[in-house]
Amino acid sequence: MRLVVGYVSNQRGVDAVRLASTLAGSRRAALDIVVVLPLDTPTFDMYSPDRAYQSAMDKQGQEWIDEALALVPEGVHAQGHVVRAESIAEGLVEAATDPAYGIEAHFIVIGAAHRGLIGRFSIGSSAGSLLHSSPVPVALAPVDYEPHPAITRLTCATGLLPGAEVLVELAIGLADDWHVPLRLISLLAMGKERSEDARHEIHAIAERHVDDLVAQANDVLPDDFPVTGVLGTGRSLEECVHALEFESSEIVMVGSSRLGGPKRLFLGASANTILHALPVPMIVVPRDYVIPELVHGD
Repeated sequence: MRLVVGYVSNQRGVDAVRLASTLAGSRRAALDIVVVLPLDTPTFDMYSPDRAYQSAMDKQGQEWIDEALALVPEGVHAQGHVVRAESIAEGLVEAATDPAYGIEAHFIVIGAAHRGLIGRFSIGSSAGSLLHSSPVPVALAPVDYEPHPAITRLTCATGLLPGAEVLVELAIGLADDWHVPLRLISLLAMGKERSEDARHEIHAIAERHVDDLVAQANDVLPDDFPVTGVLGTGRSLEECVHALEFESSEIVMVGSSRLGGPKRLFLGASANTILHALPVPMIVVPRDYVIPELVHGD
């Protein structure tokens, strides 16, 4: 498994390396730590200010790579790359998908903007660009994320609308590959405007949906594999999330909005709401994502 880690020399970069190291601890994985610098402006004058500036930038980029590699725990394989691109999002996508860097990355791992509350998310411009354009899943670390030896539980959150097949399939494959319990949840936000009968009917549909997800997972996973289904309810999506318990060492997966283009992320309103309510890392999976074979084993 290959993870591309977006690093900047601040707490956001530290959080990204910590989450990537935790993910790598769940299964043998290689970290490609990437520092994205502005595009190099060609010049023929070796003494020009532009060339001196670019040389200084290259040196700083390598210093940041060394800084990031020092954060990686012993036993986790990691290497660094300095990439030139017009934006951080473009550089990370290039590092994740260009064959020159290796096989397509399974995840791009980034940190949240540090103006958020500790343990919560605040999306900066770079993260926002990735969460609306990446062709591979993006794993986002909350502010001041505390690393763990490995992920201990994988939670997959879906709604009642169709289109989550790839998300659920990936969650099942990852749980199997990481040997961690799988929790399948459906979030049902019902405002006061619905009648009692309507709420009861929708609740019953949501419960059947959860049961169907668990049955789908049980059909694929070994007989003794720990799979659970949970229905989170509340007047809003925030209440649904807050009503559930989360382990500090788990990670939550959600799917991209149907507004996104094929094989591209688009963080919809529901996923954005869930993101800001979660106290643990989250992975956003693009629509129509083609799951790499290596997710299912070595």
